[in-house]
Amino acid sequence: MTNSIKLRRGLALAATCLLALTACGGSSESTDTTVAASADTVAAGESAADIAAARVAKYLQTNSTLNIGDAPAAAPGGKTVFYLECGVGVCAEIRVGVEAAVKALGWNFKTVAHQDTPESVVAAFDAAIAAKPDVVFWSGDPRDWIISQLETLESMNIPVIAWSLPEPYEPGDVVKANILSADDYYFYGVLMADYAVANSANKNIRFVGLPVFPVLSLVQQGFTDELAKICPECKLETQEVAIADLGVNLPGQIVSALQADKELDFIVYAFGGMMYGVPDALDAAGLIDQAKAVSQAGGPMNFDFIATGRHQLGEVALASELLGWRAVDMAVSLLSGGSVSKAPATETIEGHSDIGLNGLPLQILQVDTIKDPTKAWPGIEGFQDQFLTRWGKK
Repeated sequence: MTNSIKLRRGLALAATCLLALTACGGSSESTDTTVAASADTVAAGESAADIAAARVAKYLQTNSTLNIGDAPAAAPGGKTVFYLECGVGVCAEIRVGVEAAVKALGWNFKTVAHQDTPESVVAAFDAAIAAKPDVVFWSGDPRDWIISQLETLESMNIPVIAWSLPEPYEPGDVVKANILSADDYYFYGVLMADYAVANSANKNIRFVGLPVFPVLSLVQQGFTDELAKICPECKLETQEVAIADLGVNLPGQIVSALQADKELDFIVYAFGGMMYGVPDALDAAGLIDQAKAVSQAGGPMNFDFIATGRHQLGEVALASELLGWRAVDMAVSLLSGGSVSKAPATETIEGHSDIGLNGLPLQILQVDTIKDPTKAWPGIEGFQDQFLTRWGKK
């Protein structure tokens, strides 16, 4: 197998597992279109930069406390958690959090891996059913793959907790709780638009999307809507790429875009893994300083780009290990006879009322707030003790 094939497969799998994405579809070719930003919602006396900077300033702040609503009842003992783990990246990081929290409670932990294909997800759910746990944790693959398995779990009174469903969700069926909502993904795009405007001197911005994945289309829509509201004068080029372009064609395409437009000074990537190989290509072309960048849900690779000043300026970060503890917190609520306490909304945007990340911290990381670029972002220092206190274990 050639290195390029390995790279394409690895990045495709990373994209799939990182975002717990739903079924794929769409073109395999890259497209490049100009999107006109047009809106009249900039308030009188306020510039686009003012509006963007206010929200950006809020999310540059470091979090210190959990914001997840009322504490559950005291945690019951002797429970078993079954974690369905996708193949790479963030799913493994979340497992670390789930397993640590489960062990802190004195519960039992079981896991099985899958590859986010229909066959492997079905097999993983079948393994969970056979194990008869008290709760199942699931990333959020398409429901139509596992209709029968979800019905079986519901008949067994075994709740499912998901962490990334891209469709609108209301608790009630066997999936009793979900952490990241469709509106949360939309807000990632909003926040990246604010950040881009705040950091683009030329108001000349490029968005690089991966629309084959539904949640990334939500990110793109949030970005486009927000940019139209706060910066109608901005020039926006939207480039949509395919999975096969990541790490292969995309770095060269970014080089070409910057060579063709010397005023282009900010690039937004729909998620962090898309940036693989881009700084190296810019270095080789002598363009590393022309444009800065932001992405979301990235990891140590992106933190290293920021720490070393190589193209990336900020990262809308995901606290993956803390997410695992929050999933266990939801399980404590359900298994103690209660319901999941929904975190209060953190933002209000018309048509998108479910923005709150269900209590996960949200922060734009920059060079001054990345303590160790080789490690996942914790979100809140010492969050483990805060959860243990909620559960009556400390």
